Amino acid sequence: MKEIAEILFQNETILAVYKPPGVLSVPDRYQDERPSVAQWLLAKYPTARPLHRIDFETSGVLLFSLLPDTFGWYSDQFENRIISKLYLAIVEGRCQQNEGLIDQPLYTQSNGKVIISQRGKPSQTQWTLLERFQNNSVLEVNPLTGRTHQIRVHLSSIGHPIVGDEVYGSPGPLFLSALKGRKRFNLSKDAEMENPLMARTALHASKISFVDFVSQEPIIIECPLPKDMNVTLLKLRQYSSIQNRTI
Repeated sequence: MKEIAEILFQNETILAVYKPPGVLSVPDRYQDERPSVAQWLLAKYPTARPLHRIDFETSGVLLFSLLPDTFGWYSDQFENRIISKLYLAIVEGRCQQNEGLIDQPLYTQSNGKVIISQRGKPSQTQWTLLERFQNNSVLEVNPLTGRTHQIRVHLSSIGHPIVGDEVYGSPGPLFLSALKGRKRFNLSKDAEMENPLMARTALHASKISFVDFVSQEPIIIECPLPKDMNVTLLKLRQYSSIQNRTI
């Protein structure tokens, strides 16, 4: 299998990798021929087991246990909220507040879509505003629980769906023409149509911290932004900036 991920950190018990967008975290139960980071790792590390997963379109850091004896120990850190995860999200709309806590139960429907419902499991998401633009905002997001599609549904519930997340309220991808204005935007002569700045949900798992099994010391893994997200932020700052940035 071709190289589909990048190793960010490794010791004798745990492995952190960068999952690019458009790759599964773990095999699809119905389409096992689709490549996944877990399959790719098993060829190199036969005892590797995923400790969590992130969505297909989301980029960022993933953790894998390397020893059978430590899988339960690291899994307990997720269960007991010892492991901390931070995400970067580009969202629709200009946030008026600088931070917030979303505390809404989440329920997964039979079609796989997640909704806010009292039938669901308790779910909490903290967020902090990093940057405002004319019609978008950049948020640092800390999911205190680990429900399916949690960040996507919670941010949508406060009126700020993630850019490109049409399932949960975004009108679609962000285009440069929308930032520059039609009069200032010229399509390349070789192009038949404009490509979006990001052709996916604008969400990135940027940092994860945990307690190491051997040293019992905290370890922090940071994952740089991928090219598509960096380009999108560059264009937002270039064509959609406002005066009251927080960073």
